[in-house]
Amino acid sequence: MDINGDLRRSTMKQQILRKLALMLLVGTATAGLAACSDDDAGSESAGENTEQAADEAAQSAEETAGDAESAMDEAAAETEQAADEAAESADQTMDEAGEAAEGAANDAESAMDSAAESTEEAVNDAGEAMDSAAENANQAVEDAGESVGDAVDDTMNSAGEAMEDAGEQTQEAADETQQ
Repeated sequence: MDINGDLRRSTMKQQILRKLALMLLVGTATAGLAACSDDDAGSESAGENTEQAADEAAQSAEETAGDAESAMDEAAAETEQAADEAAESADQTMDEAGEAAEGAANDAESAMDSAAESTEEAVNDAGEAMDSAAENANQAVEDAGESVGDAVDDTMNSAGEAMEDAGEQTQEAADETQQ
């Protein structure tokens, strides 16, 4: 139990006891006035009535104080139980919220891992495509170089043969011109 609750109960008890004492005083005074009526039947009867009224007032005050204390104890127990239930409910809600947050964090981490893997695969695929394109370009350049070399060789061979033929024809023409 907390200190504030104990302090409030103590203050409430004091207030109830003050009221009970006031009720006892009023009851005693009322009994005394009733005993001092116009009847001179006797002081003894008045004294007994006063004493009896005082006893009844005291007994009533004690019963009321006991009832008030029981009611306050019961209210304190109920308040404590309600506070315990509220704290337990708050704990459970916090636990559930923590579990939900943890689940969301795990889901986010999984999604990020998946995205990272997909990105890595895409980068690897792009790198392989670039390597393949570079190999194809190198092969094309090499093939073009060979083709150009073959074409140059063919052209030079053809030109050489043509020059040889032209030289032979020129020689033949010169031989015929000399003859």
